[in-house]
Amino acid sequence: MKIMRIGRFSNNTEFKHMLEKKQQEILSRTNDGVQETRQFQQLLSLLTECRRKNKECDYRLILISKTDLCNLCSDAEVRVQELFHLNIFLTNRTVRVDSNFSVLSNNNEMFPDNNNDARRHFTALSNTAEELIVFHIAPNATINYFIDGRDYGNGVFYTLEAQNRYEELKPIEQLEEVLDEYRINLTRQETYLKFFVPKAGLRALRTLMQSTENEKKFLEEHKHLLNNKPEELFREDMRKYIKQHMRVVENREHMLEDLDRLDIILTDEMGSDLYFIEVKWVGESIHNNGQKLGTEYRACPRIRPEAIKQVLGYIDKLLAEKKNVKIGYLAVFDARKEDKEDTGKGIKETDYPENLQKYFPRFFKLPDFRVKNINPR
Repeated sequence: MKIMRIGRFSNNTEFKHMLEKKQQEILSRTNDGVQETRQFQQLLSLLTECRRKNKECDYRLILISKTDLCNLCSDAEVRVQELFHLNIFLTNRTVRVDSNFSVLSNNNEMFPDNNNDARRHFTALSNTAEELIVFHIAPNATINYFIDGRDYGNGVFYTLEAQNRYEELKPIEQLEEVLDEYRINLTRQETYLKFFVPKAGLRALRTLMQSTENEKKFLEEHKHLLNNKPEELFREDMRKYIKQHMRVVENREHMLEDLDRLDIILTDEMGSDLYFIEVKWVGESIHNNGQKLGTEYRACPRIRPEAIKQVLGYIDKLLAEKKNVKIGYLAVFDARKEDKEDTGKGIKETDYPENLQKYFPRFFKLPDFRVKNINPR
């Protein structure tokens, strides 16, 4: 199944691409017609049936020229079944056959690892002077075919590696589990360093501030200092991690009808259930000119009540827009100098406007995402 957001089709680039592709398929079939021939339809049906009867876990390519296809042997049903049992077929990923399904050439080279690269490779095989038709056969008997540099069919995966990677991704229902794993990822130096001002920047800051504190102590006292506009860094890092580990459709930001923006919006594979994450931070950042200390946010009032009220308001607006919103999450990156209690401790529904209290069942404050510059550079 192709992953596609369901909703406003007019603004859906993937939906537009699908329509354009279908239009190209129709035009190509009209101009060429090979897909509409009796021989092609017969072979497509035979390959599908043989794969269903002969289960296998890997993907295969069968190449046949247009000329051989047009002169398909009269006992094709028997010959295709025999082909699927030949050692040369079973031990090679790619075979080229003639009209009698005798193997003309074969190789067991790995397909390109990347799904898009594999598709381009198969497309190129069909776009040569030999006029080859390329049948790409999936383990589940889904068949894509490539003719004259165009691809057809409904298969999503082109390699076993791509399929396995996708199956390892977690569904939207396991979002909180994935975010717990992300929390662990934040303790890795290669992850957290991007958020903090490096030592060189702190040394320059010490000079500009004309600090009398010795350099070693100044660096230690300010190693918690975040880069300017850290919310963008936190949001992008979380977004990438979710994209790499989940089967979801995501947007970096989503604009509501009143022009408010959601930080991260996620839908399930069918595009029906909507979840969003509002990203905030507490701690201290450097000024945008790099010459002085900048913004400092504390849990109160930054998180309680402001951020929580904001998320509840977004839920209200999404429901008013007829969106099937399931949960609105509040994710707080805690970069405070000292270890302190969770920024969500002490949340009380009664502290918020009565018209928003009814949305608390759809609201969830995630445990803080602690970020510490343990080993600065």
